[in-house]
Amino acid sequence: MPMLTPAQVHIDQPLTNLTIAYLQSTTGFIADQVFPNVPVSKQTDKYYIYNREDFNRSGNVKPLGPRTRPERVGMSLSTDSYAIEVRALATDFDFQTLANEDTALDIRAAQSRMLTMQMMIDREKRWASTYFTDGVWDTEYAGVSGSPNAGEVRQWDDYTLSTPIIDVTEAKRAAQLASGGFRPNVMVVTRDVRDTLVHHPDILGRLNGGATVSDTALVTDAKLAEIFEVSRFLVSDAIENTGAAGLDENNAFINTKKAALYYSPAAPGLMVPAAGYNFTWSTLDNSSGYGVEIRSYTGEYLAIEGIAEELHAVMAYDMKVVGTEMGVFFNTIIG
Repeated sequence: MPMLTPAQVHIDQPLTNLTIAYLQSTTGFIADQVFPNVPVSKQTDKYYIYNREDFNRSGNVKPLGPRTRPERVGMSLSTDSYAIEVRALATDFDFQTLANEDTALDIRAAQSRMLTMQMMIDREKRWASTYFTDGVWDTEYAGVSGSPNAGEVRQWDDYTLSTPIIDVTEAKRAAQLASGGFRPNVMVVTRDVRDTLVHHPDILGRLNGGATVSDTALVTDAKLAEIFEVSRFLVSDAIENTGAAGLDENNAFINTKKAALYYSPAAPGLMVPAAGYNFTWSTLDNSSGYGVEIRSYTGEYLAIEGIAEELHAVMAYDMKVVGTEMGVFFNTIIG
């Protein structure tokens, strides 16, 4: 007696309530979290810099006698400039592919997010090469596995001899002195450095002392900020695939074995210093500057080639180090 089977009564089709796309969390990207953005209307321009030495100079104040004049002092100015670079990435869709698209797919949204992710990875790498590398900041330390010399500290994965809290405290004091009073208030570390710090006896000692059953010694970024006495503790957590299309995937963290301290104000403004500023060309065709703008193009000039729509991801910015004395960089801070 013939009987129907499950395979005979159903034809496999794609699910309409599930698709899988490997989009990493944007919380691991820190390029837009460290320094304030400065919206600008022109692609290039200059800005004034007051001479810091004039403001902190001592020894000019004298007693004022009858019919005498106070000693006169002045100040000097210099200028620097920014230069916006426009960066972009594109994709397109032909009429036949869009017409044949399954219900579960929204390839316009998917490829828009792909463009956004690749643009963010590019921005993160450019942030690192501008702000998160050696040879940029006046105060720098190299992590070493042996006894440190001048400009060196013991690598923080040495849980017996390293002193990360002391190292950061001394580094902030050095930057405060070099900058004339601006103590770094933001700390950035790579994922491997954070994973090292959360197991360091010095860190656990600060946490365990106040831990209770209801308030355990969970190591959060907020608690690390308190321990290192900074307003923000940020983790560079973004990953890139350096394998070219058609080749094997080659994933790696964009940044490793690094840490840094920066002075970053809440907002830019007149007479407001910072370690760095991000200049964003906010008037370029309604560009969002430091954020990713997705632009859609349609029309006969595309249709004649069979293209229904072309998407462009655009950013327009210049990352600028404006205060080399307001940053501290730790290189190879773990082994």
